[in-house]
Amino acid sequence: MSPLLVAALVLSWLAVGPAPRALAAPPSPASAAATCASSVGPGIPHPAGLPSGQSGFHAQWYGQSGYPTLCPGERSTATVAYYNSGSAGWVRGRMGQVAYLGTWGPEPGQDAATPLGGNGAAGSPATGWPSFNRIAIQPADYVGPGQVSWFQFPIQAPAAAGYYRLYLRPLIEGATWLEDFGVFWLVTVLNPDGSRPSPPETGLGYGYQSVSTVRGSFNVHLIKERLSAVTVKTLTANVTDCSNNCPAKPLAQYVSENAAYAGMNGTYLCPPDYAQCAGKVNSYDYAVYNSNLRRWINYNALNAQNGGLFFNGASTSVYRRTYVYFQQQTPINAAITNFPLLVQNGAVIDSTAEQNGSQLLKGTKGAIGVDATYVYLAIVTNATVSDAAYVMQALGARDALNLDGGGTAAMWIGGSYKVGPGRLLPNAIVLTKP
Repeated sequence: MSPLLVAALVLSWLAVGPAPRALAAPPSPASAAATCASSVGPGIPHPAGLPSGQSGFHAQWYGQSGYPTLCPGERSTATVAYYNSGSAGWVRGRMGQVAYLGTWGPEPGQDAATPLGGNGAAGSPATGWPSFNRIAIQPADYVGPGQVSWFQFPIQAPAAAGYYRLYLRPLIEGATWLEDFGVFWLVTVLNPDGSRPSPPETGLGYGYQSVSTVRGSFNVHLIKERLSAVTVKTLTANVTDCSNNCPAKPLAQYVSENAAYAGMNGTYLCPPDYAQCAGKVNSYDYAVYNSNLRRWINYNALNAQNGGLFFNGASTSVYRRTYVYFQQQTPINAAITNFPLLVQNGAVIDSTAEQNGSQLLKGTKGAIGVDATYVYLAIVTNATVSDAAYVMQALGARDALNLDGGGTAAMWIGGSYKVGPGRLLPNAIVLTKP
């Protein structure tokens, strides 16, 4: 079938749109206000001027069905078309040549599970997808250069009302991801009575912004999320205490190994490019709770003057001196210590007299903060450690802890680095969806 004929068909389909959902029986006047009714918005047609014949595997987004508004638990069928703009054909059933749609970032993240569909694995609902992170497979046995593949897949509304996004990206399984055009579905889940949920919260996810403080304005890479909507994990590359040639890996690896969608570097470390680190490469002098192992690494360092931020689900606690926690040992599932603590109970801590020379110099500084609702991962540019403390306070953090920065600074979200990758990391912080 020629691309022009396919284009005519897709425009015809988009104009007609999906049929409305049939109700079993019309509601009575008394119950009409309490009836939940689903709908689907208008389709989105393809762009003009499609490329073709590019060497190898390539794809061009070619239109999609509209965004659904669903009642809790209800399903809708989504359709997206991709035009094979490459020189290689897509062959169903042949690894390295078959086209799939995979989950992508920022929501739920590359290869991550989503509450909108799946195969029942990794906490996903069983909606008949090929897997929890593969949304659909090409329906035709062969999609040649210049042809269009129509992918269809079910979306199931979660039980909780709200606004959900499903980002996707095509790939040739076992070979390569294809072009990312930012394709997503916005799924609105109504309240049981049919009313719309409250508007989605703004200011969450990643942003690069200028933050004004009493010490001046600073540019900040910031990831801000609701504590109730994420799980904070603190992780280490080493499984036992290590003093030299310690294991380390890139932040992206921490993210992928934990099906996370975001992450950041952790504590100060002794990097291999520092002469003074000979004999203690990639070691760190701070206690970190490994959320996967459910135990402390460098446990004895808890009995120290460092600050610490501790997580037990969505609950948090903070200590300016971790020896206080060492004496109490409250339950946790994530924790990281470093020096110094920046903010406690909303007040900036003046630790200038205790800081070393590099902390007093302006540069790239990292920090993690919390308040009663949010977690903040921040990388502040051209700042001292004290500057970073005022930035975290201005952002709204009730408690905040200094992290490493400089050449170690790294931040990842939605499938790519926003800062870094920086050095290999012996420990890191990641965010996953509960």
